[in-house]
Amino acid sequence: MHLADESMVPRSTPKLLLVGGGKGGVGKTCFSVNTAVEVARRGWRVVLLDADLSCSNVDAVLGVESLRRLDDFFDQPGAKSLDGVLCATPYDNLRLIPGTTGLLQVANPRYQQKLVLIRELLRLDADLVIVDLDAGAHLNTLDFFLMAEDSGVLVITPERTSIDNAFKFLRAALYRRIERFYRSAELAVLLKRNETLGHFLAALRASDGFEQALVEHICDEIDRLARSFRPRIVVNKASNAYEAKIAGNILSKYAREHLCVEPELLGHVLFDQYVSVAVNSGVPFVVSKPKAKISRCITDIANRLGYF
Repeated sequence: MHLADESMVPRSTPKLLLVGGGKGGVGKTCFSVNTAVEVARRGWRVVLLDADLSCSNVDAVLGVESLRRLDDFFDQPGAKSLDGVLCATPYDNLRLIPGTTGLLQVANPRYQQKLVLIRELLRLDADLVIVDLDAGAHLNTLDFFLMAEDSGVLVITPERTSIDNAFKFLRAALYRRIERFYRSAELAVLLKRNETLGHFLAALRASDGFEQALVEHICDEIDRLARSFRPRIVVNKASNAYEAKIAGNILSKYAREHLCVEPELLGHVLFDQYVSVAVNSGVPFVVSKPKAKISRCITDIANRLGYF
C-alpha cells in the first residue's frame, strides 16, 4: 500500500479564535499573546495575527522583531498569500503575522481586501489561528469578529464603562451581521435608528415598506440570526472569580434582554501588577511566571476552549 503524496492530501481548515474588545486598555492583546503561547506549548500549530490595522503591537508584547508586516500582504500584486509575512517566534509551534504600519491606506482596507485576507487565513497550514482585533466597533473589526458564529471572544474588565462598551460592540456586531445578511438599504436605515433589537423589530413591523407576511418572515429570520450568535466573554483584571462572574452576568443580561443574544462566560484573568513587567520585557507571563495565578487563569481558559 502506497502512502499518498502529502502535497495531495487536503489540509483541514484551522480553528479560529477572534479576540475583540469594546474599548482599548482591557487587555485583549495580552490575553491573545498568552493564550497563543499556552496553546502552542500543548502541541497545537498556532498562528497569531495582529489585526489591529492602525496601532499594532502584538510583536512587541511577544518580543519579536520583524521587517515583514501585514502591509506586505495587501501590497502583493496579483494573487495574494500570507506565507511571505509569517514570522517565527521564540516559541515552538507559534508563528506571527505582525500588524500593519498604521498608514491610512492599510488601516482602512476595502471590503474585498478583507475578504481576501479572511480567505487566506482559512488556508493557513495551522491548527488554530488567533486574531487579535482592533479595539472598538469599526467595520474592519466587526467583519473579522463575525468570521464564525461561536469563535468570537470579547475581553472586558469589571468596570461599568467596559461592560457598556462591550454591549455596544455586541449590538454593532449583530446589526452588522443582519445588514450583511439582507443587504437592504431600508433595513439598514431602521437598524441605525433603533438601539435594541426589540425596537428594531417593532419599527420593522410598523413600516409600510414591506408586506406583512414578508415582515413576519424577516422577523423570525432575524430572531434566529441573533440567537445563533454566541460570543464568549473573558473578564480581565478581575479581583476575584466572584467579581468576574458578576461582570459577565451583567453583560449577558443586557445582551439577552436587548439583543436576544446569549453570550457564554468563558473565564476570567485576575488582576496582577506583574503584567506591565511582562509586556515591557516582551516575555509573556505564562512563560516568565508559569505558576502564578494569572497564568493558571490562561490555562483554565485554554482547557475550556478545548485546546488540550
